[in-house]
Amino acid sequence: MTLGVLGALGAEVEPLLDKIKQVQRIDSPVGVFYQGDYEGHRLILGVTGTQKTSAAAATQALISVHGPKAVFFTGVAGALNPELTVGDIVIGSTLIHHDAGFLYGKPHAFIPCGPRIAAPFSDAEKVPWGRINQFCSDHQLMLAARKASDKLSVEDRRFNIREGVIATGDQVIFSGVKRAEIEKDFGALAVETEGAAFAQVAWTNRVPFLVIRGISDDAHERSVTEERIKLLTSDQPIAETNGTSETRIRLNEAAKNAALFTWATMEALLICRSKTA
Repeated sequence: MTLGVLGALGAEVEPLLDKIKQVQRIDSPVGVFYQGDYEGHRLILGVTGTQKTSAAAATQALISVHGPKAVFFTGVAGALNPELTVGDIVIGSTLIHHDAGFLYGKPHAFIPCGPRIAAPFSDAEKVPWGRINQFCSDHQLMLAARKASDKLSVEDRRFNIREGVIATGDQVIFSGVKRAEIEKDFGALAVETEGAAFAQVAWTNRVPFLVIRGISDDAHERSVTEERIKLLTSDQPIAETNGTSETRIRLNEAAKNAALFTWATMEALLICRSKTA
């Protein structure tokens, strides 16, 4: 069985590389991909780059070239729900584009709506150009995530785990006003920059998908420093940018928790599949 796991940055995928055997880097027109083995299963790990276009392109490459039976996206996100803190996990039951829609008038009014998709989206397949802005995660993958959550509850729960809507847009959000708008409009728990694009491509290809995010901040201006803004907006390679130790600790904790929970979910999925095989 082939499974795929993507993350926007290397730090979001690196915790998984140590868990697989016979790791090899493989060529790809977009992203950076590795393949390895885990108990007889083939795992493809990929770093997509940030924002929606990069994620969509790498997801399509993963699916077209390697044909995974299920795909996961792991990484960090900003919290919209005040009950979430740094290191907590959000399982994306639904992914939405929060920045897809129409602006009109002065002052601008925003009407959110999904992109038009050139693929059948109904059983009747009568309307190939309809809008869709809610991409629901695969039921079996959600069940596997819940089993992983239950296991962690018993063994070692170092963080809270919630499931719900994750909102995606090309802007990195550090704004109390904007985070309140996104939470109000979509009922989202967290906000990030790749998940809905990944979900849309997987959905269009009819490949089961799941997004798992670790909370790195609260998406509010109070939680960002001028130094971190320079880090986030730098045009230098990520390895050459240096944040404060506090910033790095938060990001690394969130990325590691998300990656390890993604791994636990995959293990739960493989155990379930082996029992039904």
